[in-house]
Amino acid sequence: MMPTSKSSKALSALAFAIALFLAPHAFAADTVVKPVPVPDLSKLPAAQAEDLRQARIEFEKVKPTLAGERLAEAHALLGAAYSRAGLYDAAAVALEDASALEPNDGRWAYAQGIIARMQKQNQAALGYFEHALQLDQGYLPIRIAVVNARIEQNDLEGARKLLQDFTTSDVSNPLPYAMLGDIALRQKRYPDAIAQTKRALEIDPKATKLYTQLADAYQGAGDAKNAADARAKAGDGMPALGDPIGLGLVQMQAPANANAPAKGAAPDPATPAVDPAVARTLTPEREAEFLLQTRQYDVARQKLDGLLRARPNDAELLALYARVEAASGNLPEAKSRANAAIQANPNAAAGYLVMGQVAEMMNDDRNAQAAYEKAASLDPKASEASVDAGNVLMRNGRYDDAAVRYRAAITADPKNAEAWTRLSAAQAFGGKCETAIRDINSALAKDSRNGILMQLFVRLTSTCPASGAPEKKMALDYGGKIYQQSDAAPIAEAYALAFAANGKWDDAVKTQQAAMFVLVRNGRKFDVPAYRDFLQQFQAHKLPDRPWSPMSDIAKPAKLSK
Repeated sequence: MMPTSKSSKALSALAFAIALFLAPHAFAADTVVKPVPVPDLSKLPAAQAEDLRQARIEFEKVKPTLAGERLAEAHALLGAAYSRAGLYDAAAVALEDASALEPNDGRWAYAQGIIARMQKQNQAALGYFEHALQLDQGYLPIRIAVVNARIEQNDLEGARKLLQDFTTSDVSNPLPYAMLGDIALRQKRYPDAIAQTKRALEIDPKATKLYTQLADAYQGAGDAKNAADARAKAGDGMPALGDPIGLGLVQMQAPANANAPAKGAAPDPATPAVDPAVARTLTPEREAEFLLQTRQYDVARQKLDGLLRARPNDAELLALYARVEAASGNLPEAKSRANAAIQANPNAAAGYLVMGQVAEMMNDDRNAQAAYEKAASLDPKASEASVDAGNVLMRNGRYDDAAVRYRAAITADPKNAEAWTRLSAAQAFGGKCETAIRDINSALAKDSRNGILMQLFVRLTSTCPASGAPEKKMALDYGGKIYQQSDAAPIAEAYALAFAANGKWDDAVKTQQAAMFVLVRNGRKFDVPAYRDFLQQFQAHKLPDRPWSPMSDIAKPAKLSK
């Protein structure tokens, strides 16, 4: 089910590939938005950089004439243009502004989630996706993003319910049925896996890759004959996830004459022409990356196979292929691809990074740590390897060493919310909460409206033994401000800690209970035990001595899984 759309003349220089964003929503309140930073365009091709400069000029020209819905759209269009160029920091701010201007529009929250995914901020991305789904139940890609997160967390029942809810109102899309079949197969409910997969094939007979899934289901049910018949029909076709919002944010390959009508046929008025400025920025590598992020593994493999035929020793492509195999659960093949990437270019970080991720998935923390450290040393300006290395160290109780890695990630990316959160946790669990508070105060001095930093200040100040009554009162004030803006579970828990630090036990209990309700509502039942740990302490009028429960993922990061 696609969102309704209407045309707009605003920002004509940016309108290529983004008409999909222009759906009607009612919101006209004046909202303070952040200035969108002007990114460095010097590393882009000259033509692409000039296109973005002109887009920014057009944006600044029309911005004073817009308000509410149209102003939000303008910010989203600018963010999409920056995103397609890989300028994710600027894109994230523009989309944050769009969401602030129209907080009830699920498109902007979903787009924020995609940008967070592309920045490797998966925890933040999940929060955006869940929020987007609350706002928009009908746009299937949003639901699929949350379903995929549930599957990654092994919450198969939660994923199944989300898909079943969709099929009660839309029986024409094959993808939910295909995914229901996959979930049933994972749960060894073979008759249901057969039924759901066959339903998907009835809707889309060209999705011949599903015959492999159907064969596996028949095999599990002990029906060897039908399994063999199904396997003989297996091909490469897969149900497609039409996602114009997502595609508008990534650089996609534009085939030659992609919009040219067949010979003798009339042009399709519903198919917009590809702007030449877009065609210059589209790359098949970015398309494969997007297919990976949306779990379209078979299509991603097809794309990468084609690229590797022309560039068989391309280390970046081999590393991306390894990530696809790892995400799909084929760890031996992922390891082989990662080794190939390292052999192709021993001085590139990408191969070592994915090798570390594969080792971690195979429960080999020692080799994972070594690979992450190597990747970080080869590319100190990137933050992902340092965060991953820190997580391994944190999981093994090496808090000081973990803090070093998280700090390196912040040096590479000062706005990395995950790195800041995990650095604070490493310092607090290592008995250095005063140092953590000083670091957060220093960061807040430069970015006083940063909600993540404010939440960390509240958690640290509320639980640090060195905090006095004035500091704890300040934590309560900060906690109230951020809680007024969002009732997200982590923010509510921080506020509950501030209540507890100030002896307001009833308020602490009620706020923590509200946080747990949000977790359950959003399908995050696996987080509830850590929150219950704090709730029980509040009920006993006991202040936790750490900002997070020892049971939480922040305190003990989970191993990577597919």
